[in-house]
Amino acid sequence: MRSGLLRVVRREVYALVGAPRSWQQTAMAAVLAAGDGAVASHATAARLWAFTYLPAESVDVTVERDCQPGLAGVRRTTILPETDVTERFGIPCTSFERTLCDCTTILSHFQLGRVLDDGLRRNLASLARLTECVFRLDSGPGRRLRVIQQLLVERDGSFHPGGSASELRVLEVLKQAGVPPPVQQYRVRVDSRNYELDFAWPEQRVFAEYYGLPIHSGASAVAYDSSRLTALVAEGWRPLVFTDSTPDHEIVQRAQRVLAAAQ
Repeated sequence: MRSGLLRVVRREVYALVGAPRSWQQTAMAAVLAAGDGAVASHATAARLWAFTYLPAESVDVTVERDCQPGLAGVRRTTILPETDVTERFGIPCTSFERTLCDCTTILSHFQLGRVLDDGLRRNLASLARLTECVFRLDSGPGRRLRVIQQLLVERDGSFHPGGSASELRVLEVLKQAGVPPPVQQYRVRVDSRNYELDFAWPEQRVFAEYYGLPIHSGASAVAYDSSRLTALVAEGWRPLVFTDSTPDHEIVQRAQRVLAAAQ
């Protein structure tokens, strides 16, 4: 400090002068200042996991209840097993599943569901691990486990998160209308190439695709989609293509019409 090489970040935590400042540095400093066994949690862990919906920004750290760090933003718990602790970007933090449970009073049921589905899509979350996490924890002033339990009920062993939240919207619309449930992420081989279809009714050789603008725009994407669609149609598959602008009633009508024609 006297030589000017270090600056104080937190109590007993220092950084090299001139080192780039970042949000991750702030989070790590809070964990180090809280002492051994401390982990980033709640809003801080949610940001580390890149939750689809983020709580209001704050620096949150969880420690064992018998620790007395005396720092703002520090939460104490009696339940912090090793299975609920991991690292992101080198920063000790609560697991994806534990973070989801800890955010049940600051995110809505809808938001938590979207976060969970995105975690499943990115292979960061597991329904089995989430079930085990809920079993270990208790509900209380800062945690509403009934919300997580309901999310698990809505996602049984056959649940697939699909490629996006919009894909799940299409699936839900079809289910509510009584359309026979399709197979999600169905793989088919055509002309020595493997394709993964968003939805498929293999017996009727009907498939449905959701075209989201961020992924399906641009010259290369249009060329690939056109080639793929042409190859599948040539093999006798009937296509259904939906976008965000396709109304729910049109999704149902088109699916029913094409499935009926394929009988």
